[in-house]
Amino acid sequence: MEPRFDQSRLPPLQTLQTFSVVAETGSFTAAAVELNLSQSAISRQVQQLEHYFGCSLFERHTRKVALTERGMALIPIVDSMLASLRTSFEATRSTVRSLTVRMPPTFARKWFLPRLPDLHSHHSDLNINIDTAWFLRPTFSVGDIDMLITYGNGNWPGMDVLLLLRERLTPMCSPQLLTRLGDPPEVSRLQDCVLLHSNPRHSDWTLWLQAEGAYSLKAARHQVFDTQDFALTAAASGYGVTMGDFAFSGPELQSGELVTPFERVIDSGYGYYALWPARGDARQKVKGFADWLEQSCAEG
Repeated sequence: MEPRFDQSRLPPLQTLQTFSVVAETGSFTAAAVELNLSQSAISRQVQQLEHYFGCSLFERHTRKVALTERGMALIPIVDSMLASLRTSFEATRSTVRSLTVRMPPTFARKWFLPRLPDLHSHHSDLNINIDTAWFLRPTFSVGDIDMLITYGNGNWPGMDVLLLLRERLTPMCSPQLLTRLGDPPEVSRLQDCVLLHSNPRHSDWTLWLQAEGAYSLKAARHQVFDTQDFALTAAASGYGVTMGDFAFSGPELQSGELVTPFERVIDSGYGYYALWPARGDARQKVKGFADWLEQSCAEG
């Protein structure tokens, strides 16, 4: 038979699947078992496909069949198409949801990333796109972020607001630098240290020093970083003393890379909040993730 292609239609998908299975098993009988069809149905579907292409696709032998030259040329095309279809169908069954969440870099690295495995274990269908451009003002419009995690006092009119972490502050430094503060450590000896900041206004240090009554203390030097992560890293290296937040310094305190020389811990009145528009569609979109955030923060 010479090939005859009718370009106005495609062969039935079932015949292509049957052709692939027969080629793989080399047997109409084995293909019938795998596809849960009768042997005569397998034979008819192969004949239908051969009629479509106008050529023989198999050489029939007593106990087996073998691909003809044209069948061998066709089988990789058919197998590739069937594999593509399976992948596409699987994608349509998938219910993966995506959220874009903007958060400060320190929150992302110190708190969120270590908890990603837990998030995926509870919400395997959820994909979080992490945006750390904390300096950009969100619009929450199409193509923008779905949720903002930010530092503040909790006052954002027109938004649903979820408190995640309260800021609890105390000085932190490396064990090597601890000796410079005396035994026992004295607040006054902080004036001989480099004070490390992630706040250009130094307001965190000001609050703590005021609570200690050290209103006039002036440090030998100040070093400002744009993230708490950098300030904590510099402190752990022995460069100076930072005002550390317990929410982000747990691993370093547990390992002994950082120590807390003084007993006083202050609540600054600020913290980290998740917020999104107070609209039904926005609430529904972030609900599962917001619930997980709330539970994870409650568990520490």
